Amino acid sequence: MRRSPVLPRRVIFIGVEGKSDLAFAIFLGRWCERQCLHLHLDVKHARGGNSFVVVQTAVDHLRHAEPDNYDMRLVLLDKDRIEQDGNLWRDAESLACKHGLEIVFQSPNLEGLLLRLHRGKEKESQQMQAKEARRKLRTVWPDYDKSLTADQLDRQFGKCGLYALSRAAKHDDQLRKLLAFLGLWKPKSSV
Repeated sequence: MRRSPVLPRRVIFIGVEGKSDLAFAIFLGRWCERQCLHLHLDVKHARGGNSFVVVQTAVDHLRHAEPDNYDMRLVLLDKDRIEQDGNLWRDAESLACKHGLEIVFQSPNLEGLLLRLHRGKEKESQQMQAKEARRKLRTVWPDYDKSLTADQLDRQFGKCGLYALSRAAKHDDQLRKLLAFLGLWKPKSSV
């Protein structure tokens, strides 16, 4: 009996700012595994910093990798940082473009995105202020804190994690783009 050839896993690089973003990326990776998507997420976090530092850390990591190691190169950035970063944002954007990194925004930040994963909060404004996002998130997740882990995300969303991501993605084009890159979002075909 002939065995089917073993296909190599797709490898997707994701650069993130800090520990909570790292936890979110690991959470996404777990859902990819549960869906048998046959991919590996290589996540590198910058341990904080502005948008330019996050992108530069990702670029530095990629410089040491084989050029063909990654099927996709992403960096997650908080949208609320853009105004704070001023001219650094333009530098971060051009650096990302130069090195083939696709930018995915979390609006206004990761906490706003996590808020929208909760049932009934999907349509919360992506234009809210970062402090407002944190306050609102704590109303639906009182135990939330910045040192988030992937295990805490799994406990919070349980078996409905992919459903929560999909429900929120219907109202968030950047989340939808991220999930599509990973294979977790399949657009409904129009028949």
